[in-house]
Amino acid sequence: MRRLMFIDSSYTLSEIRERDLSHVLNIRLLDGYWDRVISAHPLDMRSTGAGAEARIGPTVVEEIDPHHSFVRGRFGRYAGLKRLSALNAFLALFGFWRTLVRLAKREGVDAVRAGDPLLCGLIGLCVARATGAKFVVRIPANNRMIRASTGEPMQPRFTRSIRVEERLEHLVISRADVVIAPSSDYADFAVSNGAKPGAIHLVRYGAMIDPRHLIPAADRPPPQVPGLEVRLAERPWMLHVGRLDRIKHIEDCFDVLETLAGDGSEAGLMLVGDGPMRAALEARSEKAGLANRTLFLGNLAQDQLFALLPTATVVLSPLTGRALAEAAYAACPIVAYDLDWQGDLILDGETGVLVPARDSAAMAAGAARLLDDPDHARAMGAAVRALAIDMLSPEAAYRTERAAYDALGIAP
Repeated sequence: MRRLMFIDSSYTLSEIRERDLSHVLNIRLLDGYWDRVISAHPLDMRSTGAGAEARIGPTVVEEIDPHHSFVRGRFGRYAGLKRLSALNAFLALFGFWRTLVRLAKREGVDAVRAGDPLLCGLIGLCVARATGAKFVVRIPANNRMIRASTGEPMQPRFTRSIRVEERLEHLVISRADVVIAPSSDYADFAVSNGAKPGAIHLVRYGAMIDPRHLIPAADRPPPQVPGLEVRLAERPWMLHVGRLDRIKHIEDCFDVLETLAGDGSEAGLMLVGDGPMRAALEARSEKAGLANRTLFLGNLAQDQLFALLPTATVVLSPLTGRALAEAAYAACPIVAYDLDWQGDLILDGETGVLVPARDSAAMAAGAARLLDDPDHARAMGAAVRALAIDMLSPEAAYRTERAAYDALGIAP
């Protein structure tokens, strides 16, 4: 039997359940390659809103099914240490690590995979070293490029500084037995951080996308989002899907909206996702007199998202990952920055509009062209879907990921 420990902070267990993201867990088994998976999130407990959970206390282990369990870390270990938040957080992470080591030894984990080279990577490396398991790290972004753009660390609450992050990334990546990268740009980032020769494996996003997104746009149902049908009929809508965070350059989408509105366009902006910038963006749209043209839809379940995507007249992608792939599968006309991996999929004038990074005026001009020429927009949408089906094939992604794990030399 082959057993994998999968440490990742992309989604909490509550988010997976509420947003119908079971595919996120299912793909970790890699279509039966792994007989048993232990998923783990270091900061899993929802601390606010409906269904709030205790953020202080011991690590929790939940059994998902006979092949899968989920380890849920917390933000602090002891209620009596609430005022010493840094110490409490450290104790919680230490307890989380000890739980993972105990489980890995008990179940004979063969490999530990981390979803990033920072917090998850450090925990994963320490678990692997303590148990003798092989260590795998996935590169989810070109962190150096993002930090150069924002001037801030990727995980400021954990690392506190860019310098610490850079040293941590090199420590984690240089010690990985296998490095998984979804694009050549990310692979180059890994090489610059000391990845071992031959350790890097290119595994595209395809397997990470919910299979429903492969359904042709014409065969998808209308979106079941309360009150949205009337709003969709009001005007053409641009769409952004992703976290409302500075590192995603979400504010540039509002630059586009304001530019187009100033030029007389009736287009509006829909945003799927949530994040720390939401309140500021809502205030900005109110101040600009564009609140009636802005829809904040929050996080949507997969059945809602895959139905909503084809309703967008244009998709704006300053910096997105799997959301860009999902938009391409929906045959959406896309305007994207030439940033990160996006130029691999968006070929300017062939599969969409690719503009210089952080040039929101160029993004607005590209969106205007697609809004004004529906035939051209449809052609771009059809072309990007065809490329996505080929380049981001789930079957190819499964094949390359299996090859990456095969390189570890783990017997079935």
